[in-house]
Amino acid sequence: MRDTPPSGVSVLSFEISVTGARLQPQDTTAAVSLLTNPVEVEVKQLETETAFLNTSSVPAGIIFSSITVTFANPLLTILNNSGQMFVVRGQTCLNGQICALQPLLDLSSVTFTGTPFPLTLNINSPVGLVLDFDLNGSIQSNLSITPTLSFTQLPAVQQTGELEEIENLTGTLTALGANQFTVKDARSGLSFSIAVNSSTQFEFAGCTANNFSCIAMGQVLAVSLSVLGDGSLVAKRVVLEGDANEQEVEGTVTSVNAPGSQFHMVVVGEEPDVPNVNVGDLVTVNIQGGANFQIDQEGLNISSGLSFANANDLVVGQNVLVRANSAIPGPIGTTITTSRLRLRMSQFTATVASVTAPNFVVTGLPSLFTLNGVNQVQVQTSLATGFEAVTGVTALKMTAMVSLRGLLFGTSGGPVLVAKKVRKR
Repeated sequence: MRDTPPSGVSVLSFEISVTGARLQPQDTTAAVSLLTNPVEVEVKQLETETAFLNTSSVPAGIIFSSITVTFANPLLTILNNSGQMFVVRGQTCLNGQICALQPLLDLSSVTFTGTPFPLTLNINSPVGLVLDFDLNGSIQSNLSITPTLSFTQLPAVQQTGELEEIENLTGTLTALGANQFTVKDARSGLSFSIAVNSSTQFEFAGCTANNFSCIAMGQVLAVSLSVLGDGSLVAKRVVLEGDANEQEVEGTVTSVNAPGSQFHMVVVGEEPDVPNVNVGDLVTVNIQGGANFQIDQEGLNISSGLSFANANDLVVGQNVLVRANSAIPGPIGTTITTSRLRLRMSQFTATVASVTAPNFVVTGLPSLFTLNGVNQVQVQTSLATGFEAVTGVTALKMTAMVSLRGLLFGTSGGPVLVAKKVRKR
């Protein structure tokens, strides 16, 4: 599942439950269910990433004419830059305000019949389907939700056996076996059994072996993995995010008070469940003295002059993972105290303004940036940057719309994004 970025109001978080997905045969026989349990998805994080919904065995030799997807419980956090006031289920959201809302779901079931349907599934020929959730088309003028979908059939399994790559699946380790482990994602509620092989990379600070032996029950792990044609999952990269009994909260920075060692962020993930904290909440983060600042590089090289070492390096738009030493509710939201901050990958969509290979500049930024005086971002690419729907920097054209994923740094000349992925829209 992916998303298409919105226009109008700036979406900071959008969570929705996918409660069902059913393939409808052309001969009108009984539909085939592809989901066994509802899956909660934070859609805003899918501008350049893919969320895993399920693998399922489907009868072969049948022509399927359509797929029906059902939804429930949308939760929307926006920065309202529309110039107007919204009232959603009795809650008022003023212009310029960040609001967490429970919008109405105008349509809970969507049947899709376009390409790649009609679809015939053959025996021993795995097929991957990607659901693209169009936020721009789904959010109505009154902020109610009418899901707008499209589907793409993934290319046939390559020599590696991979159907799709899933980046940064985060969960708590609940089981450990021979070259295999299971993590449970607190947000979706799903458990994933993941194998490792000789190519799996491990990043475990403090564990000298830095291999499978470092994995222990209760740890919070971030896993990049391959979905293989037989439905199995194989880890490409396993990163220790937190030790057992630690609580981690990830969010997008919305304002910074560096002298006060404090910032605000909208929560996009938590692992495990943190009391008084929910996805979409606007929380206050207080940084303890001597707090440890880290960077989750994901194989990227950070050039000199780019730093994430103290509160002065925090900038609006960054995604930051914080260790929640405490989370105390208050009259205007929860306050988290942290002793460790880790810079994670930011995601946003913008327009190419100029290209000087291997770098380029984007404008047309989300209002989270522009309302804070940021009108352009320099994007640095390297051999570690992945490109989708475009061959590389030199193929980018002026005014092209791109979704970006990378590490965002503040500099005296303005923000710099060290890009991990560039997806041309």
